[in-house]
Amino acid sequence: MLKRDFTKSNKEYFKKNRNFLIIIATFLLAGILVFALCGLNGNFEIKGYNEFSISVTEKTSESFVKHQNKVGDIINSYNGDFDNMLIYGEGDNTQYVVRYLNDLNNDKILEINQKIADEIGVELSDISEHVEVGPSLRKQDILYTSAAILLLVTIATIFAYARYNAASAMAIILGSLFGTLGFISLGAILRLTIGMSYFAMLVILNAMIIYFAIDLFETMHKSNWLVSGDYAKALDVGIKSSKLRTVFISFAMLIIGLLLVIIAPITVKFVAINIMFMAVTVLGVAWYIVPFVWSALITRCRKREYKIKTNETENKTINQ
Repeated sequence: MLKRDFTKSNKEYFKKNRNFLIIIATFLLAGILVFALCGLNGNFEIKGYNEFSISVTEKTSESFVKHQNKVGDIINSYNGDFDNMLIYGEGDNTQYVVRYLNDLNNDKILEINQKIADEIGVELSDISEHVEVGPSLRKQDILYTSAAILLLVTIATIFAYARYNAASAMAIILGSLFGTLGFISLGAILRLTIGMSYFAMLVILNAMIIYFAIDLFETMHKSNWLVSGDYAKALDVGIKSSKLRTVFISFAMLIIGLLLVIIAPITVKFVAINIMFMAVTVLGVAWYIVPFVWSALITRCRKREYKIKTNETENKTINQ
């Protein structure tokens, strides 16, 4: 009976959501591969970078905007790995801050500066000294973030095991793991900027995954379909009940992130993009990963017996 229930609940859920689960798994593997091969490269702040500024007057700003792509080309031609460019001030006080990875020797820096000055029509003195900017994150920041996530998941796992069953506890653990890896994979593939905001969002991400998982399990816990042993139907009822809240919160985050991308200054845009991808990750884990893990494990995990009162007002001892 348990074998038949396991086959029904797990295969039925996989059949309904096969394409999405395959896409999620493929994307996750791709992200892990990129992370393993490339590390935190590109514009990841945790790597640190080199920086210099160019003072551009109102008169020369139009010329600079027209030729600013050339700045990146010049830097790259010297293996400087151009990262990004930020603009500060207006008019005669405009400063273009240029960032790149890889150290360059003084001779190359002088040549780069001269070529940039010639290209956009500024004085050589308008280009500042190249300086090395250290990582914006400390090892302690990563340690504190990991500890916060571990504490959240541990408390939620103990609660889920005590109130529901081992399958629910494992679904929270694996959901948190997949969510964290998925969010990091997005950053690795899309080369997003990692700062303190990114690590704070990892904690929020796990908190949201736990919230939606508990909401799903609580609905199933009260379900007569679960009492009768129809795990597939119980899962379907639980997902339908929690779907509206999941969609509402995730899409609200997407809209907030999109608005910030449109109207926020450039220093906040990376945070806004991370908010949007956090919403996508939460939605994917809450809708697909957690339910699939639960359906796969519900009849394989050791379960304690509970007495649950059904609609027929009979006390039945069941494996929950």
